[in-house]
Amino acid sequence: MSIRLFYLVIWLFIIPVAGKGAIIIEGQLSGNPHSLITLYGYADYISKAPVEILKVHTNGAGNFRVTVSDSCGPLVKLLVENRSLSFFTLPGGAYSIQDTTGQLTVTDAAGVPVNQLLHSMEQALLENWYPLFMDTTGRFRPVMPVDSIFQRFREIVLQYANDTASAAYPLLHYDAAIYYLSFVQQLPDTTGLMDHFENDYFNNLPVQERNPFYTKLLEDDMFIRMFFLVNQRYKGSADNLTGRITHEAAYFKSPQLQQLALAAGCNQAYRVNREPGQKDELSRRIRATILDSLTHPGIRTMLTHVITENTRARIGNKFPMLTLKNEKNETVNFADIKSDFILVDFWATWCWGCVEGMKNFPSWISQCNGQLTIVSISVDDNLQQMKAFLDKREKFPGILSLYNGRTGGYLDKLQISGYPTYILLNKNREIIAMPGYTSAVAEQLKINIK
Repeated sequence: MSIRLFYLVIWLFIIPVAGKGAIIIEGQLSGNPHSLITLYGYADYISKAPVEILKVHTNGAGNFRVTVSDSCGPLVKLLVENRSLSFFTLPGGAYSIQDTTGQLTVTDAAGVPVNQLLHSMEQALLENWYPLFMDTTGRFRPVMPVDSIFQRFREIVLQYANDTASAAYPLLHYDAAIYYLSFVQQLPDTTGLMDHFENDYFNNLPVQERNPFYTKLLEDDMFIRMFFLVNQRYKGSADNLTGRITHEAAYFKSPQLQQLALAAGCNQAYRVNREPGQKDELSRRIRATILDSLTHPGIRTMLTHVITENTRARIGNKFPMLTLKNEKNETVNFADIKSDFILVDFWATWCWGCVEGMKNFPSWISQCNGQLTIVSISVDDNLQQMKAFLDKREKFPGILSLYNGRTGGYLDKLQISGYPTYILLNKNREIIAMPGYTSAVAEQLKINIK
């Protein structure tokens, strides 16, 4: 049995099935008349380990139609060549994929952009709620009417998630809670407020491991407990990260939820252990101290996926050679880039650390005496957003800007846990270094480029 088929068996028969309705997905992709379409679900929503559902070819005119069981889960990814589109489905739903000005878009049976309620609620929170407690620089306001902020949050969410019987309600409810947690974790009585928060969203409700927003909220909660409130309850060594994970997960009430929190905490731990050596050591400690303690077979498998997915890109591996667009919307094949060494920088215009890191590009290129090309790969929402940002910046030789987007091919091939992410390649396009932070790049260039 292949490993993908094994995962699919786990997904279909071991993980509980939430609904009975088939999902119809059709597409009209005029720019892809003879293309292979691949649909993915996920083995779980902590590791995001992809599980291939099916493949289908467009019919010569760019059209396709497939029917899949809702047992694939609410989050589906569609891959067309090097482009992908992720969207949330509901049991019995019908969805139509189009290629609009080079961007994949999806609508529901009524022709409404898919997940419109989700996007509208998120936009309303960002525009009408966030400014109540965050200033324009993203800093927490020191003085604010907390009660009115709580009330405003409830008013906005009820506009979109008032029907508790709706199939979309669990997604909306937990998506809103992710935003809510960002406010709660900054208040003076954070520990007490988070205790109440965890009771409201986790301890007093059934475990929802097949709800992507539920697991994301659990990850965010564990991250705050592990790294921002670590001294509130945990009295052990600050260097014992797996000890912190185990300690905080134990505060959840049910054994299943505790074990799910362990897997979520481990996944978050990789976010701050980004150097290859750190990842390897973290993996060793997770296997030695946490993996064998899990009695729930599905969650144990999930944690195995977490380890595998977070160490997918390794030193010595070949870097994937994909085709992307440059800032002029021209096609660039990565394999055609001529340079002794390439420093790949995954970045975004909204990432302050990425923008600051770019200030080092000229000195890094100078340091390497013409042997280095920097390929900055944007994960912004669209190519225009990247272009508008780059148009305002001074151009330097030796820097090539490409666009991948948040759902582009490279994020399917590599597990990227934060931005900026730097990967250094040799002439054979093998990974020779993965400096986890901007401060480590110059030293890795010095070590690897003589």
